Amino acid sequence: MPGNRERRAAKQRRRDAKRGHAPAEAARPEDPGLPPESLQALLRRAAADLAGGDEGALTELRHVLAEHLARRRERVLAACDAVTAEVSVPSGLDDAAGLGAALARGGTVSAWAERAGARTEEAAVATVRVLAGVRSAEPLT
Repeated sequence: MPGNRERRAAKQRRRDAKRGHAPAEAARPEDPGLPPESLQALLRRAAADLAGGDEGALTELRHVLAEHLARRRERVLAACDAVTAEVSVPSGLDDAAGLGAALARGGTVSAWAERAGARTEEAAVATVRVLAGVRSAEPLT
């Protein structure tokens, strides 16, 4: 049986509805995933760590993708496209997935992933590997 507080709250809601006032709803984010800037920073950091010899960077990236971005393929691929657009990929970059060659020809990660049938995680890992390869191929200044 509802207590006094619940009865008063229900009565107030009925009054508000009669007066045409909408109940105040807490603002909830539509998509609680990582924002694009954070995802791009994560990809860059993983590439820098991988170029520095830290193979655990890929494991950490995979965990983040599995936990937070499983159903956000478009967002992940857009972040991959954004970070690869910032670098110049040499045509002779050796990567097993073939993404480096596609990027050197002017393609995008999104187009490569669709054409190759790559999963979201595979596309992100291939992007990090290409970025790490570009970093290690750059002359030190």
